[in-house]
Amino acid sequence: MKKNRLIIYMLLTALALIGCAQVTSLNLRKHQFGRIPTQIVWIQVAGLAPEHTVLLKYSYPSRETKTAFENALCIGNTWEYDLYNLRPEAHSGFLGQLTGKKNIKNTCEDYQLKPIWSYLNKQGYAIGIFEGETTPQESLLASKACSEGEDFLKSTVYWKMSKPQSEETFHANETKKYREDTVYYDKSCANKECFSTLSRNIEETFKSFSRSSKNFLYLIRNFQYAKYLKQNDIAKAKAELGEINNVLSFFQKEAEKNIDMLIIVSSAESIALDFPRSGSEWQKYEKKSRLKITQKTKLLSTLYASGARAENFCGVFDQSEILSRIFSGAKQQGLEFSIINPFD
Repeated sequence: MKKNRLIIYMLLTALALIGCAQVTSLNLRKHQFGRIPTQIVWIQVAGLAPEHTVLLKYSYPSRETKTAFENALCIGNTWEYDLYNLRPEAHSGFLGQLTGKKNIKNTCEDYQLKPIWSYLNKQGYAIGIFEGETTPQESLLASKACSEGEDFLKSTVYWKMSKPQSEETFHANETKKYREDTVYYDKSCANKECFSTLSRNIEETFKSFSRSSKNFLYLIRNFQYAKYLKQNDIAKAKAELGEINNVLSFFQKEAEKNIDMLIIVSSAESIALDFPRSGSEWQKYEKKSRLKITQKTKLLSTLYASGARAENFCGVFDQSEILSRIFSGAKQQGLEFSIINPFD
């Protein structure tokens, strides 16, 4: 009898210890699991691959200095394919990520799909979209030319780095309140080039936007980096990557002040670069000011995550799953969805 009691006591003690055990770190850094992301920052960078960060890292005074990408809590890989292509173009891949769907057709029908903000709007989230320089096809503003896309950008605040096409504008030196369902164009882009930097524009618009919004999604879309890669221009590509690194570093510092902030950096149409094999060749490589890229883009893209629910983005998964991984977790605040079907 005493032996049975002892066994039961030992089992109860073991269960109590197991129940009290908690994993409080991720990637060797302090992290609280299961947090609901009430503030979401999503950065989409076309063409980006993890080895590209060497363009920045080898320029630092010390090899011990880390890029903002290396400071991410969780790094995952996403399959780029959809129902029609093994290597979809970046704008198609990004649309698949934002809608959680695989059937992106590159037609107006795509804008009948529900993007992430259509779910978040119902939860009282404010939506801000900052888009750098793009072609008309790459821009989400292409939805406005489609009758099917009438409501695609509904309730969003949209900033566009391009020559002003309306009286609604923004400038990095201005502080103003932005309205929903409005597109704001960068005043500094009045000529052929934009004079305000990407990082400055993003920081200033974000500060104004987030000041009046407790819960929000702030989406950043960058195609300029991929453009410079395809032009084999190492100097411009490196400068643009530096700007993106500054943006990510800024938001990582914001996340340190708010444990409910999630930061994601995703890519599409990732470009493979041919780098030197030895350090002695590196200076010659940079002096050439030319990048050597492969003919075919990669089948996998890398994703970086920090902050609330960053743990959901470790591993290998389809790019269409990013949306569901943002919403996956314990049932709190109605942010968990099981209704996202990637095939419709």
